Amino acid sequence: MSYTKVDPQPANLSVPLTFNGVTTSVPATAVTLDSGDIVAVAAKTGVHPTSGDPEIAAVAVAINADGSQRVDANGQTIASSFCPSIAQPDIDACGGIAAAQKCVLMAVLGEPTAPLWQDPSCAVMLANASIRTTLASAAHAGPVNTGSLL
Repeated sequence: MSYTKVDPQPANLSVPLTFNGVTTSVPATAVTLDSGDIVAVAAKTGVHPTSGDPEIAAVAVAINADGSQRVDANGQTIASSFCPSIAQPDIDACGGIAAAQKCVLMAVLGEPTAPLWQDPSCAVMLANASIRTTLASAAHAGPVNTGSLL
């Protein structure tokens, strides 16, 4: 797996990001995945309301070359998100908040997240966060021909 930053970036690129139950439009960066799909990614950091730990919300949205959002056959935006709270010892162990933020961005891109979430028990969580999983699932969206299946 790999990605490259799009150059030049689509003008005024932004995506909807939900953080603490509030969705706002935030500036994003476009990348091209090795699959050829173009994805806009963004993140925001705050404080988890009960633990006090930093909470990092990230979103990846499939886009067209002009920055417009891609939709599946049902008209739904093709997007994935991930919003973990990360304890300070884990932030320190990975090299600081910027490194933790990058790990969260890597999770929504479906890239390796080392040093965070390396335990095999995290595999499903990371697969669910990945835009690559969402893109694969979006290929199956649309009406079901129940007559031919029953």
